[in-house]
Parts: sequence; C-alpha cells; structure tokens
Amino acid sequence: MTRTAPHLEPPRYLEGRRLLELLPPMEALRAIQRFFAGHGPESVLAPERIHLRVPGRETVGLYMPSATREYVGVKIVHLMPSRYPSVEAEIFLYDAETGRLLFWGDGKPLTGLRTAAVSCAASLRLKPDCRRLLVYGAGIQAAAHIVAFAAAYPMLEDIRAAARSAESFRRLQGLLPAELAGRVTPSAEPAADLAAADCAIATTPAPEPLFRWEEVPAGCHLVGIGSATPEMNELPPEAFREAEAWVDTRDTLRESGDLHAAQRNGWSEAELAGDLFALLAEPPPRPGPKRARATLFKSAGHAVQDLPLLIRLWEAMQEG
Repeated sequence: MTRTAPHLEPPRYLEGRRLLELLPPMEALRAIQRFFAGHGPESVLAPERIHLRVPGRETVGLYMPSATREYVGVKIVHLMPSRYPSVEAEIFLYDAETGRLLFWGDGKPLTGLRTAAVSCAASLRLKPDCRRLLVYGAGIQAAAHIVAFAAAYPMLEDIRAAARSAESFRRLQGLLPAELAGRVTPSAEPAADLAAADCAIATTPAPEPLFRWEEVPAGCHLVGIGSATPEMNELPPEAFREAEAWVDTRDTLRESGDLHAAQRNGWSEAELAGDLFALLAEPPPRPGPKRARATLFKSAGHAVQDLPLLIRLWEAMQEG
C-alpha cells in the first residue's frame, strides 16, 4: 500500500509592502529584544555567509542561513553595481523539524528594518534617554534609523541629518513618512550638531572617519552601521579606546574597517564590553568598573539578526 503525502498549501509569497505592514518598527524592535533575551549564542547557528562572484559579471551573491531548533531562515542578496536596481534580495523561512518552506518573499525591506531595530535595541540599553539625534548619511539606512529612533524614543525633539548635498537631503526626506520628513532638518554644521547630540548614528560607506573624537560630547551614544567591509572606516579609532564599546557579533572585528583601524591604533578585543547577546540578556549587564566618556555600538549585520524578524513575520501571517 502506497502512503499518500498529506496535502500542503503552497508556501506564501510576502511582498515588500506587506512585510512593512506586518512588521512596523516597534514590532521589529520587540522581536529583536525578545529573541536575544531568550536565546544564548549556543542555541543559534549562523555560519559565515557565502560570497559568490558570478563568472563574467559584476554580480556578487551573498547567502546567509541561520537556525534555531525550531526554524531555519535564509536571506539571499545579489549585488549588481552596474544596473538599477542594484540590489535584489529574497527571504525564506523553513520549519526545522519538517524542512517545509513556510514562506518566502521580497527581502529588500528587511535589512534596513532589521539593522535599525538592532541599533535601537542596543541604544535603549546604553542610552535610555535621547532628545537630540544626529544621523550621518541620507540613504535607506539613514531613513530606516530615523524612523526607528523616532518610534523608540518618544522624547526625541531634534533630528538632524548630515547629508552630502541639498539634493541628497531631499532624497532622504522622500524616503521618510510625510509626518516625519518635516521634523528632520539638514545639518549645516555637523561638528556643532554633534557637540549637542545625545545620539549620533553613522550610516555611510565612508573610507575615513566622519568626525574627530574630540568633537564627541561626554555622555553621547554613538552607533556605527555603515562600514561593513575592511575598506570602510566612518568612526575615529579613539572612539573604541575611550568609549564603552559593544559590537553586534564578534565577526564585526574581522569585517569592519572601523575595528581594523582601532586595532592598528592600539585597541584590542580584550577591551570590548561584549556583543549583542550579552547586551540584550536579562538581566541587563552592569556598567563597567569605570565610567566611559561615551558609549558605542558597532554593527556590521549578521544572519542571526534576520531570524527573529522572519519568525515574527510568520507569526503575524498566521494571526491574520
């Protein structure tokens, strides 16, 4: 007698617009907080991402799997610098027990949403009160961080963006919700705005630091997410020596030019406060033995951070 496989509905496709409807910034933030508070690094597996340079083309593929006992998530990104759009991305979530594909979808909105949620989760631990925010950059990540920080910090009253030109600032405004775009002002003097900032976020692929360490005020919280390759370096190396410095994962020490520059200037991994698992654990970590002049969270992104959002998306799809 031949056994018949049970009928299964085909996996659902999730469009980018629907993804953002199901997972607004505060829900993405809570998903990150719950996941890292409830999982230790030993319960989540994320091997080093695979880089594939397509023969005869400029296309580079990035393949990023991650897994818990219950779920397997995969994000696939293709970078094509000579065409528009230059980035394509898909996301997949599988049931770990059966191997069944639960859903797949447009992955382009996920990275900005996830990166900003991670930055917010870390920042709320290190800087619970932020009223004045300065953002370096005017791209998708700058917009995602402005949206997320405005939601996470209801006391935020001053948002400034240091863009390269008036045109790029206008593009940034076009990426923001209408009610938020009018609250953001261009930074005419970034050094002066940094001196007054509670939080400053660097979101650029700059090859050299965007500001000098001497310009950072006492008590300021710094976030660096733009430099994700060894060639990029948007933060001054002194920031890692003088601030209480955290990273999203230890892989960032190898991937980010910021960390390479810091290590060339005398900083060592032994001075690192910890990673995102330690920072978001319950109860929260205690302050170090000495009070640092500033706090710093450096993130290069990781597949482990995608998985909680994929899981929450699947739950939201089941709810309605």
